[in-house]
Amino acid sequence: MYNLCFMARRDNHEFVPALFKEYRKKYEGNAIFITCDTGETETVKRYFPDGDVTIVSLPEFMNAHWDEFTLEALSAYEKKYDASPMWKYIYTDRFLINRDYDYCVHTTAGLFAFWEYVFTTYNVDFYYDEVVGTLLTYVAYLVGRKTGTQYYSMLLMRSVGMDLTHHYILEDPFEMMYDMPDDYATREYSSEQLAAADAFLTGFEEKHSKPAFMQFSGRKPKWKASFFMLPLLYIRQRFFNPNVNDKGTYVYYRAYEHTLDPIKFYFRYKASRKYYKKADMTKKFVYFPLHLQPEASTIVCAQKYEKQLYFLDNLAKSVPADTVIYAKEHYSFLGSRDNSFYEALAQYPNIELIDPWEDSFALIKNCQCVATLTGTAGQEAMMLRRPVIMGGHILYENAPGIIQTEDIFENYVEALANWKQPSREEIVHYLAAYMACARPGNTYLLSQERMQEENLALLADSIYSYFKEKK
Repeated sequence: MYNLCFMARRDNHEFVPALFKEYRKKYEGNAIFITCDTGETETVKRYFPDGDVTIVSLPEFMNAHWDEFTLEALSAYEKKYDASPMWKYIYTDRFLINRDYDYCVHTTAGLFAFWEYVFTTYNVDFYYDEVVGTLLTYVAYLVGRKTGTQYYSMLLMRSVGMDLTHHYILEDPFEMMYDMPDDYATREYSSEQLAAADAFLTGFEEKHSKPAFMQFSGRKPKWKASFFMLPLLYIRQRFFNPNVNDKGTYVYYRAYEHTLDPIKFYFRYKASRKYYKKADMTKKFVYFPLHLQPEASTIVCAQKYEKQLYFLDNLAKSVPADTVIYAKEHYSFLGSRDNSFYEALAQYPNIELIDPWEDSFALIKNCQCVATLTGTAGQEAMMLRRPVIMGGHILYENAPGIIQTEDIFENYVEALANWKQPSREEIVHYLAAYMACARPGNTYLLSQERMQEENLALLADSIYSYFKEKK
């Protein structure tokens, strides 16, 4: 019987209690749920009215011990949990990057103390959370390495047509498949595995299908009547919601600051359209699809270049005279980036901002290479056997034809000169290994199927098989 810890944060506060409830129908186990506000706590209690699970409130712990979370305590945790330099980890948090020094110090020290308390008090075997995209999760990972608590997450299978039916398990900050073999190129695969990989690749080569989960995104910002209610919502959140005014619940602390974002994003998008250009496919160009900011794909998986303008600055100074850079905003995130970014981009004579509605696959097929930090476009380009330069670390970094670089400055020309196009057979072998890591069950948070009993049963079986393998 395992002691299982679940982060019951919003977006997962219904999912994880439902998952454990399904898990317990077949398997024994104890559950500890971590909540970040009173609403999440009440949700867990609703699933387990008999009180046969443990609920630990992060805000209650943080507020009770706030004065203990000093700079000296943080320095001690830095050494104890091999977390030096500590600021490298603090800067991976999309909330703390907007807070002052003292708040960062107190909160970070508090998170180490919190996870130390939870994992040792309840002798936790496995801890489930989203991918590492906040310090809340990152610190749990760091503390768990010392206490013997295994962090894991379940992420949708991207780019192989299985994103709404299958998932894979990761156990590190960089979203790697824990069971993807390093020697995949020399392994033997069954005829069925190779046939499935070949069939997917053939279909992708012919149709260039987008990931199914993108059906939930990619709409132009429009004015909505609901915008008129947002100022009232701001007042309600700012002055009458105790959760967002509680310093101990740092992921929601001062969340009212983002209440008016939909209006802001709408006007930003309207103003940003003047910067967009149509791609000229006759030019030699490097294709750089912009990432959402801040997000785990950049602030964690590509920390050196998470300021994307820094990467583009280095790339712009490294390409040949006859090559330009096409940077394209992702149509799922229109308006979320401040237009000062586009203004800064416009100062580079060899960088052009491409209309977000341009065909990404046409850009991939016609470019000299795809440059990305960790984006899906790199994985798609790899499958089409196009050169890919990656500036971060993500699950497909060891795929055929990927050029992973820690420093793009003055290294572009040499990297491309040394690139060797992989054979189609090499891609098929990689996909066979990749797809073999797929586990039945939909984990995409915007999909209604995720909460269905049949799907939850598949996920419960998946994590139990993982537990048995790891223990």
